[in-house]
Amino acid sequence: MNKKVLVFGGTGYQGGSVVRELLKDDLFKVITISRNPDSEKCKEIKKLGAQVLKCDESQPKEEIEKIMKGCDCVYLVTNSQGYCEKEAEYGIKIADAALKTGVKHFVFSTVPGPFKISNGKLKSPDLDNKVEIEEHVKQLSKSNPEFISSFVIAPWYYQNFINYYKPQKESGSDKYILKWACDPKVSLDYGDIDEIGLLVREIFKNPTKYSGETIPFSSEILTPIQIVEIMSKVTNKKVTYQFVDPKEFGKNEEEVSLMFAFFNEYGGFNIYKGDRSIAHNIKKLTNFEEFLKKINYKLE
Repeated sequence: MNKKVLVFGGTGYQGGSVVRELLKDDLFKVITISRNPDSEKCKEIKKLGAQVLKCDESQPKEEIEKIMKGCDCVYLVTNSQGYCEKEAEYGIKIADAALKTGVKHFVFSTVPGPFKISNGKLKSPDLDNKVEIEEHVKQLSKSNPEFISSFVIAPWYYQNFINYYKPQKESGSDKYILKWACDPKVSLDYGDIDEIGLLVREIFKNPTKYSGETIPFSSEILTPIQIVEIMSKVTNKKVTYQFVDPKEFGKNEEEVSLMFAFFNEYGGFNIYKGDRSIAHNIKKLTNFEEFLKKINYKLE
């Protein structure tokens, strides 16, 4: 019997990976939503076999419920950049709608929460909002045992070093420098976000096994120094690292400063008890060097 899964964020990095991996398995029928179902990204996932309905997270709860009716499972990844001030409100609304419409398994993409972990010393709305949603979902499952919930934590994306944090060529030199706000001594979890769908598919296939579990998706644990060393090896160009104080790095975007201040003090997924090996046992995950070679990464 097929499982009908509603995937939020199906045209984004995380949700898109989940859509693609679920559609590779005949067990799943996939629905996603978009403000513009006729967009090129939506056309691509329709070709893969997904159904795309016109809706978004800002819609009233009743509209969300109409979309969810008949769904067995929901995957929710929320968009901090798209609606940060409303993120917790939207996430809680979606979880409540899932419970009301009889969804059996709810998987939420969460993160470490600075305010909770630091006992109020640090905060980051982008991260803390997701923790608020996570705690609400856990309470729903506690009060309603038939409503199974599971949680995944996405790492820092390898893709970020292509789209956002790319080394710059030094003036008058053939050397490159990566200027970033991560402390050079701090190890963080990284991964190819296109592979997170593998983990989510495994979770949906085994709801009882992963009920209540928070599972990290982590391909590799690296320091910034190791990152530039790998870049140097793959490109055959000298890449060095320059630490930029988080306040300076995020001077035009306070949330960036807050986020790096938190990770520099507390590190990556080590603050969770989640088992990193689960994702690795599903499939050999791509390490950073393999990722750069796969995309033919160059510095020019």
